Amino acid sequence: MPLTLKPLLRLTLPLLVLALSFYALGKTPLINSNYLELLGLLPYMIFAVVLGLAHYFNRSRFFSAALLLTTAYWLIQSHLQTSLTELYPLYFYTALSLLLPLGLLFLAVLPERGLWNMHGILPLSITPLLVLMTYTASLQYSQQQLSDFTGFFAIKPYSGYVLSIYASLGFLVSLLLALVMLLIRNNEAEASFCACIILAYVTLAGFDQPLISSILFSACGLTLAIGLLRNSFEMAYRDDLTGLLGRRAFNEKIRGLGKQYSIAMMDVDHFKKFNDTHGHDVGDDVLKIVANHIAQVTGGGIPYRYGGEEFCVIFPGKKMKPCVPHLEAVREAIADYSISLRDKTTRPKNSKEGVTQRGKPTKKNTVSVTISIGVAEKTEHQTNPEQVLKAADKALYRAKQNGRNCLAR
Repeated sequence: MPLTLKPLLRLTLPLLVLALSFYALGKTPLINSNYLELLGLLPYMIFAVVLGLAHYFNRSRFFSAALLLTTAYWLIQSHLQTSLTELYPLYFYTALSLLLPLGLLFLAVLPERGLWNMHGILPLSITPLLVLMTYTASLQYSQQQLSDFTGFFAIKPYSGYVLSIYASLGFLVSLLLALVMLLIRNNEAEASFCACIILAYVTLAGFDQPLISSILFSACGLTLAIGLLRNSFEMAYRDDLTGLLGRRAFNEKIRGLGKQYSIAMMDVDHFKKFNDTHGHDVGDDVLKIVANHIAQVTGGGIPYRYGGEEFCVIFPGKKMKPCVPHLEAVREAIADYSISLRDKTTRPKNSKEGVTQRGKPTKKNTVSVTISIGVAEKTEHQTNPEQVLKAADKALYRAKQNGRNCLAR
């Protein structure tokens, strides 16, 4: 399926947190001095919550991001609460401005493979590695070498703007690549990392503003917490194979349907025979392709994987007749789609043979599948979702009897 911009909608909540943090920055003069110490501790408390949640949900990238940002905030509070005209604070600021976006980008690129296992070592190693690099360089190189390094990344290129030009470009490249990963994966983790890159950039660019690190790093923690909870919600409510909302989400949705709605049941025709002929791996590919087409349903329909080869679409607030053209469009798109099958008999037996065959034309077997659809609406005789669903299921059975690859009401 081609890339779409729809995953960018996941940035809505993180950008709202960013806007609220900007608002809070404007209110810093009104903060009572008795609460300043608490505000300084707030990022630590939020990151501790994120670390706990990431441990509970076994999310290595969220855990590593919280650890990286906690360390960055500690560095700011312990080493950078002084003038950047001094060599060592300037060095640590420069190192932070270069390594923080790099670390967040690395986490955005890595796949999620769980926390407490061998695969979790790589993301967890990012923070210790970056800290070791930073402190080793500060001890190993002379003051003149550190001065040359910070001079190359000269800060305050413009009035009111602290971050160096090269570090600014590093943030920009990191953000663009993280956005690409968001478009590819359509995952809450990538959206959270994009927002954290933006928040870290604003913090370091406006570093001379009072309380900016406490407020914006608190926003980073909130962004990670929101992304982690939304990610865990999707794990519970989305079907792993197809990416559609699953049966649990469907059952909760029908409890809150209003006075008018329509429900369509869909079933892949002859799926068992197809599965037995071509194997379960190809069968799974077919379900993914069918689900991708159903996910494109228009007319306000909400698609679900009901179970097995059955799918369901709910049209809240819609009568049945206006829904039919949208369902027919999905059915026709699936019937017109050709699925290429790999010929297992001609697959290379080893990598060397595969290299020699690479680029040569291969014979491709193609198949197509169809779906049958049954649709029903709420009426005076079908007054609850269970009855409408049962009516849609009966209509689906009639579509099967009518020769399949058709819609029945």
